Amino acid sequence: MKISTNKKLILTKTYGQYSNKLIQNLNFEAFCMEHNIEYSNPTFPISEYYMSPCSTKTSFFIDFLRIKFLGLIFRNSRSDIVRKYFTVAWIFSLTGFVNLVFFNKKKTWKNRDVEKDLLKAFEKSVIIFTAGWHFRVPELLEKHRDELIRKYSLKPIYYENNDFYKKVIALKTEENVLIGVHIRRGDYKKWKNGQYYFEDDVYQKYMSDFSQKLFEKTQKNQIFIIFSNDLVSFVENEKLLISKEIWYIDHFIMSLCDYLIGTHSTFSLWANFMGKNTFFCIQDNSGNIDNTITDFRENDFAHAFSEAEAKEMCEAQGRVSNSW
Repeated sequence: MKISTNKKLILTKTYGQYSNKLIQNLNFEAFCMEHNIEYSNPTFPISEYYMSPCSTKTSFFIDFLRIKFLGLIFRNSRSDIVRKYFTVAWIFSLTGFVNLVFFNKKKTWKNRDVEKDLLKAFEKSVIIFTAGWHFRVPELLEKHRDELIRKYSLKPIYYENNDFYKKVIALKTEENVLIGVHIRRGDYKKWKNGQYYFEDDVYQKYMSDFSQKLFEKTQKNQIFIIFSNDLVSFVENEKLLISKEIWYIDHFIMSLCDYLIGTHSTFSLWANFMGKNTFFCIQDNSGNIDNTITDFRENDFAHAFSEAEAKEMCEAQGRVSNSW
């Protein structure tokens, strides 16, 4: 079903930090690409880093109301309810001036087919405002993946003179197998009661297990690259590098790796999507690489929904884990 180009979707509320923003944006943009709808995301502050990202502009009138006027009133409110619900789009939707489709958890899980929900909204209005973390169109992400990768590739100006990038490219040119390891801790000590918080020794067990199994298959030299926003106990050597780069460089270099190992994180997920590599998502402290999940859809659903909901949704769509 194609919709005429006079239709426009505007994302009014972002979610999380950089990687979450990117994953959220991908799903809405894939929807718009599929249905020939103009897409704008004024909540996307990092567009400058990418080759040809979505528009971040709306009309002056909407920008003025959203950012300069109502934003000042509600952004700094002490009330969580006010900050959460009194966005300009929400106010507009109450007055009937625009149509807002908000993909919160309850709505998304109840209806499941979020694509149809959004298409239905366009039957009543040419401009739809949207928000919510729980909008997922995995089939469209896969269908438009190559185009999305082209649009969201990092501009060369940000990495072409980077010494660490040059070092990694040299190793890749020598036909080494590059294995990126993303160690996420910090807030993970509390997230889901620390279920995915692992110390360095756990990551080391997975690295050793994977290295042995991979070498038995390929007989190729392996280089591990550690990426983390935390201190790690690993020591650099000829077979192990530790990145100290800014987030967008880490994103890019991780995407260049042949394999990724890490726990649930949209940071790894973004590099996995952009690099078309294999991401082994750690579920426990066993150190057995066969216990990880490598399916992009299943790993993404784990962020968008609860563990039980994600499992049910994957099963309903006929998705299963791909063991190594």
